[in-house]
Amino acid sequence: MIISKCLPDIVKKINERLNASVLELNKLPRILTSIPDAMAAFLQIVGSLKETFQKILIRGELEYDDKEMHCNARLAEMLDEFSEELHKSDKISENFLVEEMLVLEEANGIRLPFFLSNSAFLYLLKKKVNDVSDLPISFLNKVWGYLEIVCARVLMDHCGNHPQLLPSIKKASLNVMLRMKEKLVERVFEMIEMEKVTDYTCDPDFITSWNKLMGKRDEFLSAITDDYSFSMEGCPFIGITHLVNVPATKRDQAFDLKMRMMAYWKIVLGRMVDGIALELRFVIQKMVNSELEKEIVNEVMVRGGGMEKMLDEPTSVASKRERLQKSIGLLQESKQIIQQVMDGI
Repeated sequence: MIISKCLPDIVKKINERLNASVLELNKLPRILTSIPDAMAAFLQIVGSLKETFQKILIRGELEYDDKEMHCNARLAEMLDEFSEELHKSDKISENFLVEEMLVLEEANGIRLPFFLSNSAFLYLLKKKVNDVSDLPISFLNKVWGYLEIVCARVLMDHCGNHPQLLPSIKKASLNVMLRMKEKLVERVFEMIEMEKVTDYTCDPDFITSWNKLMGKRDEFLSAITDDYSFSMEGCPFIGITHLVNVPATKRDQAFDLKMRMMAYWKIVLGRMVDGIALELRFVIQKMVNSELEKEIVNEVMVRGGGMEKMLDEPTSVASKRERLQKSIGLLQESKQIIQQVMDGI
C-alpha cells in the first residue's frame, strides 16, 4: 500500500526529468550530412544573431531577463552620466575674471578701444574644449567595453552548440566592432576639433542666456564696493576682493567676456552630447544591419574553412547528444516498468 502511494510521485518526477532531457536534446544542432544542409544551418545562425542584435541594440526590446542586456536603457544611462560629467567641468574659478583679464590684455592691439576681441574669445574657447576633450573618448571606450560584453553573451547563446564556428564568428564580430569604433572615435575627434575653429550657433537661447547673465552686472558692481562677494547660478558664493583695485573698463570687459563664454559653453556642451549620441546610434545601426553579417560570412566562408567544418560534429556536442539519448531511453524504460507495476496493483 505504501509503495503504491509513492508510485505516482515517482512517475511525475520521471516525467519531469524526461521532459527536461528531451528539451535539452532538441536544443542541440541537428546532425548535418551535406554542404547544402550546413549552408542552411549557417545562414540560420547568422540571421538569428542579426535579429537578436536588432532587438536589443536598435529596437530596445527586453529580450533577456538580465538588466545588463537591456542595452538601450544602459546606453541611455551612460550618456546621462557623460553629460553630467561634462557639465560638472563648467565651474567658476575662485580667481573670478582673472583669466579673462589676462587674455584680454594679451589680445590687445592697435584698434578702437572697448571692443571685445574675437581672438580672446576663441583662445578661451579652445582652452575649455581641450580641458574636456578626454571625456568623450573615455565615454566611447566605456560604451564599447559594454557592447563587447553584450556581443560575447549573444554569441555564446547562439553559437555555443557550434564550437567549430564560434572562433571565426567571434573574430569577425570583434573585427567589425573595432573598425566601427575607430570610425566613431575619428568622427568624435573631428567634432571636438570643429568646436575650436569658430564660435557659432543659431540657437536663440544663446542671446537669452547671455542677457540673463549680463543682468547680474549691477549686482556684481554693487558687490565690488559693498560685501565683496556675489552669487550666480550653480555658484552661491563668488569672492571678488581681488577685483576691487582693477580699473573699471578692464573689469567690465572681462565680465562681458565671461558671461558670453558661460552662455556659449552651454550650447557647446549640449551640441557635444547630442552629436555623440546621434553618431553612436548611427554607428550601432550600421554595424548591426549591414557590417556584422557581411564580416561573419566572409570570415567563415572565405577565411575560416567554409562549410566543411560544420559537417564534423564537435566531440563535446556528440558526447552530450549520446548522454541525453541514453538518459531518455532509461527514463522511458523506467516509466514503462513503473506503469506496468501500477496496472498490476
